[in-house]
Amino acid sequence: MGRVERTEVTTTNATKQVLAQLATRFGLVGESPLMMQAISRLLQVAPTDLTVLITGETGTGKEVFAHAVHELSQRKKAPFVSVNCGAIPETLLESELFGAEKGAYTGSVEQRKGFFETAHKGTIFLDEIGEMPIGTQVKLLRILESGEFSRLGSSDNLKVDVRVVAATNRDLSYEVRQGRFRQDLYFRLNSVNIVLPPLRQHPDDIPLLVEHFARKVAEKNNIDYHGIDADAAIVLETMPWQGNVRELRNIVETMVTLERGARITAEMIQRYLPPPQSFEEPRASQAIVRVADQASNVHDPDAQMIYRLLLQLTNDVNDMKTVLRHLVALSMESVTPTSTAIVKAPQDQPTMPVELNLTTLERTAIEEALRRSKGNRREAAEMLGISERTLYRKITEYQLD
Repeated sequence: MGRVERTEVTTTNATKQVLAQLATRFGLVGESPLMMQAISRLLQVAPTDLTVLITGETGTGKEVFAHAVHELSQRKKAPFVSVNCGAIPETLLESELFGAEKGAYTGSVEQRKGFFETAHKGTIFLDEIGEMPIGTQVKLLRILESGEFSRLGSSDNLKVDVRVVAATNRDLSYEVRQGRFRQDLYFRLNSVNIVLPPLRQHPDDIPLLVEHFARKVAEKNNIDYHGIDADAAIVLETMPWQGNVRELRNIVETMVTLERGARITAEMIQRYLPPPQSFEEPRASQAIVRVADQASNVHDPDAQMIYRLLLQLTNDVNDMKTVLRHLVALSMESVTPTSTAIVKAPQDQPTMPVELNLTTLERTAIEEALRRSKGNRREAAEMLGISERTLYRKITEYQLD
């Protein structure tokens, strides 16, 4: 039994050492199950020559992972070429990737190599692969299958030895169904898929990321960094982070630099965050709106009707949840005279039916819970029947600090 325990401790320590090395060398930070799964897949596939597809929202660190794949492979001494397929005009992308002969297009005054030739023996990272035009996808599939290609304006076959790592924030399977992405290329790229979760799905990694970014920028600017308060960490963990790790890094770097390494507090964070209303958590109805937008090119009346019904149904469900939540708050507040006084409308304004003033009721419930708990937020959250993270978010939203 003792032997098993010693093995577990050794394994844990070894894992932490590996994670520390990855953080220092590549900036790969995270110990949550979702991040551990992504890092584990990275460590498995990096030493091989398999094509890798990295998927995840904007700002989740896809290029960081791609660079780590290259540096942990046998190709690390050869070039790593990063190409943003969405940033190059469609008319130029093919010549940029595969090169062009003199006179192949207007302004082509000499023969030039493309990115694939530049990356020979190394790795090419094709970011935003979902933006690649169909015509270019055909040539990419050919080079993946045989390593052969031809420059624009030439019929001569050239051959290169390049490993391809691709990334996208799009759902490529959906793009295939819409006819915007070749199915055979999708299957070829998807040999190994590394999924990077959005930051809101692994908030436990936020303190680690803050520490990593803060110390890095402090060292760069010769600043002494004094850490972060527990309350401040909770505030950061409650944010939706629509820009993911990139957004968090920008805010941390700005705070540490401008505050000259002072200890990060919840009050300090408020000065550097955009207005609270811009950080509302996405509702399911908004997700359906996005789906409907993506399917706006579908002209089937039945399909359009289904989208409208789903949108209406989701809005109704969300509204019902909101009403029920505030009715609970109302029932709690009804036992105190303080709440009645706060909810009443001023005499010079028309009286609003109390059951319609939901925002006021929610704020009143939070204020009363904080009063009863004498400012103890954990106790207040328990009184309200919500998580402490939700309470922090609501305190920020209503500016109750």
